[in-house]
Amino acid sequence: MFLEHFKNAFSTKKPKIKKIPKDKAMIISSAIERRYKLSSNEFYKDYVELGKPVIISGVIINWNGFDKWSLKYLKNLSPSLNIYAKKFSDNKIEICSLTMERYIELIENYEQDPQNNTRPPYCHDLPLFSLIPSLVKDAQPFPYDYLPEWYWHKWWRYCQFFLGSSNSVTPLHFDCLLTNNIFFQIVGRKQFTILLPEDAKYCYRKGWRWFLVNPENPDLNKYPEYKNARPIQFIVNPGDILYMPPGTLHHVRSLDMSISFNIDWHTPKSSLNGLAAITKGMPIQNLYYNFLLAMGLVLKLPPQIIFKFYKSYLNYVS
Repeated sequence: MFLEHFKNAFSTKKPKIKKIPKDKAMIISSAIERRYKLSSNEFYKDYVELGKPVIISGVIINWNGFDKWSLKYLKNLSPSLNIYAKKFSDNKIEICSLTMERYIELIENYEQDPQNNTRPPYCHDLPLFSLIPSLVKDAQPFPYDYLPEWYWHKWWRYCQFFLGSSNSVTPLHFDCLLTNNIFFQIVGRKQFTILLPEDAKYCYRKGWRWFLVNPENPDLNKYPEYKNARPIQFIVNPGDILYMPPGTLHHVRSLDMSISFNIDWHTPKSSLNGLAAITKGMPIQNLYYNFLLAMGLVLKLPPQIIFKFYKSYLNYVS
């Protein structure tokens, strides 16, 4: 049965999405569909199965806590919570540790006077629902039917949060397990520049999942092949849900102080594609996490068994 699924994982047609003609590659397109209260059936049929990104509105706005989430709210809930944040540079990702109260003070100071204050590091991939369980009730009613049923048991354990000031940037990359990505924007706006997987060859990969091109200001003298790429740029607003299929390259800039979270998730097919990526340079540690998820999604091992081994992924830096 496992081998049959493995063969089927590569049998579907290539996804289609409206993009820019290659002779106009440096023009940024806004060609991404926006859907209101998209049903789970339509979500899978029209987007997940086709490998097509989409923005969904009208869901988060009905959550219990949508209107009360803020920096002040998080600081009051757990001021002494130790969190970590990341500084991105050309050569490495530097991790620093500080309390929630101190981190939010840094953001507030920066937002009051960005010219004279250093931009704070970016709190990136934080499992905040697990650290502050009372937040889970704020995210109800949660659209867990956008996820495979295997993830429904304690869905919040798979969420990773992003907290940061305006102008926080995540450089161009794809998600390290080649998962689907469903992204929930709560506070502030974010500007995404995405490229579908077939354009990765034009973006000058560094290591497994990072890329050297800055799609906001590409240097075509240094990276001439990028002229063939077809980037898509759009803004994700408070209350929006963004879906990105496996392998989607994305560069993200916070236009405002921002609170958001995402879930990296597999279908049976994408988990097997993730395993097969070991032949394309995927690190062994990533293969381990994909193996765990394939054991759950394909071989139906319950999440209660798998998660205790998988949870270290939520603090994994690759």
